[in-house]
Amino acid sequence: MKRLLTFTFSILLCTITMSAQNFTDHLQSTASGQGTVTVHQDSILNDMVNGKKQFVPEKKEEKKELPGIQTGKKTKARGYRIQVYWGGSTRTDQTNAQRAGTKVTTLFPELQSYTSFESPNWRCRVGDFVTRQEASDYLSKLKEARIANDAIIVKSEVYIYQ
Repeated sequence: MKRLLTFTFSILLCTITMSAQNFTDHLQSTASGQGTVTVHQDSILNDMVNGKKQFVPEKKEEKKELPGIQTGKKTKARGYRIQVYWGGSTRTDQTNAQRAGTKVTTLFPELQSYTSFESPNWRCRVGDFVTRQEASDYLSKLKEARIANDAIIVKSEVYIYQ
C-alpha cells in the first residue's frame, strides 16, 4: 500500500512540475546521458501549445462569384441531371466516377458534380436543371467537348437557387 501511495505521489509531483514548465522547454531540456530534442516552430504555435494564447481563426475572404455559378439559398425540387458515368461496385469504379465528375466540372465550373453509390453501381451525375431543355443543351455541349459520349439525361431531385 505504501508503494502505491509513493508511486501515485511521485506521478502527481512530476505532473505538477511539467505543467508549471513550458511543454517545449521541457522537451528541449538537457540531461546527462540522454539525447537532445530541438523544436523548430512558429512563436504563435509555441504560445498555443504552452497555453499562453488561444487559437483565433482568420476571417476568410468572401467567395468571388464566377459567371454562371448560382448562389443564394438552395431548395430541393424535381428536375433533371446529366448522368456522365455509371459502373460497377469496385473501388476502381468509384475512382472512375469521381474522375468523370472532375473532368466535367473542370471544363464547366458552373455545373455541380454528384458522385454516389446506388447498390450495386457507382454513378456520377452533373448539373441541377429545372427543365429537360436546359439539360439537353448542356448534354450537347458535353458531347461536343467529347467528355461524356454515353451521357444521358435522368430525372432527379435537384437544388434550385433562390
